[in-house]
This record gives sequence, structure tokens and C-alpha cells, in this order.
Amino acid sequence: MLFKFKEEGIRVEVEYGILDISEDPYHGYKPEHLLVASIAGSSAKEFTDLLELHHTHVDDFFIRTEVKKDPKDDHKMTKIKLHFVVKGRNLNIDKLYRLLEQARQRCMISRALENSVEIDETLEIVSLR
Repeated sequence: MLFKFKEEGIRVEVEYGILDISEDPYHGYKPEHLLVASIAGSSAKEFTDLLELHHTHVDDFFIRTEVKKDPKDDHKMTKIKLHFVVKGRNLNIDKLYRLLEQARQRCMISRALENSVEIDETLEIVSLR
């Protein structure tokens, strides 16, 4: 990837298109938002792959994230929380917890950060009738 510096921030061209990075929300994505989106996106991809592999149907799921920073150093993330909300019928909670743990082990982004930032994953199941 080639990162080009401009007055408002940084621009990088990737396969999907142009990505602008800036601390100013009017000129691009904040770097910390990209990091959290990378973790959530990679975790979601691994989780959905495992759901499919294990023939586990869910009607919907989403992830809420929360970031904690060091109170003494606003430039340091200490914890990223990923709260998975899974909706479906006849879901096996033990199986979903196992698959979520396996997804964590397969998530390249989470694994790269595991020694520097605490990544906490929680699971909530919404039973549909």
C-alpha cells in the first residue's frame, strides 16, 4: 500500500477504493476507528465462517464496540470490547461461545494486538420465536 500525505491527512488507495485518514472527521476516518473496525470486521468474518462451517443458522448478528483509553495517556488504548449480539431460533449458547472463542484464535488482527491491548469479547443471544 502507498500512503500519500496531504494537508488534511493521509490518503491510501486500496483494492476497494480510496481511504482517507484524518483526525478531522470531515476529511477522513480516524485511525482508532479504523483499528476497531478492523478488529470487529475480522472477528465477524471468522465468526460467520465458523457458523457456516458448523451448520449453525442465525437470523442476524451485530457487534457493538467500546474503547477504553489510559486515563493518564489519552493516546493509548487499553481495552477494546466487542459485544456480539446474535439473533436466532433454537440457538445453542455453549456452541456459540465455543465458535466465538475459535473465531478469536483465527482473527489475525486480534492476535496481532493481544499482547498490547486487552480485547474482551462478550456474547448476547436474542431468541426469536
